[in-house]
Amino acid sequence: MSTQAFLAYWLGYAEGGPPLEETPEQVTVVALAFAVTAPSPQGDSITLDFLTSKHSEAEMRAGAKALQARGVKVLMSINGTDSWEGHPDGWGNLKPEEFAANVKRIVMDDWGLDGVDLDQEGAAPPGDDFVAVIKALRAALGPDALITTPVFIGPWRDAYLPKVKDDLSMVMTMAYWNDLESAKRLFDQYAALVGPEKMAIGVANSANPGQNTPIDAVPQIAAWNPEGTTKAGVMLWNLNQPSKEETAEWCRMIGDALP
Repeated sequence: MSTQAFLAYWLGYAEGGPPLEETPEQVTVVALAFAVTAPSPQGDSITLDFLTSKHSEAEMRAGAKALQARGVKVLMSINGTDSWEGHPDGWGNLKPEEFAANVKRIVMDDWGLDGVDLDQEGAAPPGDDFVAVIKALRAALGPDALITTPVFIGPWRDAYLPKVKDDLSMVMTMAYWNDLESAKRLFDQYAALVGPEKMAIGVANSANPGQNTPIDAVPQIAAWNPEGTTKAGVMLWNLNQPSKEETAEWCRMIGDALP
């Protein structure tokens, strides 16, 4: 069994797909996508309306418990876009401590999950407001919770990362269309910000049209390690699509190749 992480997204907003508890055995971390930042009677918080739009909360809770019983870590992925009827301005106007307290209450205390994934994909560089949110989440969730985030635009956009590298558990590239050499170059750019041991490389067989990872690059990416050290692992988008059989094959390829 590899010591590297294999994180995969399971989409509560996607029709069909295998149940959460049927996640292939090679996957070590599952992120449930997506909760959305939103105001609430308790203050800045998250809404689960999008996350539970195609699969019920009861189904996801039961699936998460089944995975955790197998030793799989389960995260809730939180999107901060303001286009999904969530919080105005998304990540940009949250009260960090208030938000973190409500995330802890929902994700950790109520659902009993293992942490959060922060889906921050806006084109503009995240500012100190997002840094404050990450630091508040780490303080509220505790040192053992997982906090992950995907990136892809480039270090110029994500120059904030050195400020929170000690608060993040893992950062995953999501330029899924890259072949091995391109994936390595992007990895190295981000590794300079957070360290190679916290960097994972994302692959996909169900991304937007034209953005899937070349299949021959998948085992190469999984097997590759930066010289003299190790990467954090591999991320897969996603577990629901395009079919149970193809997902199982991709998970097997990745699991077999991870060092």
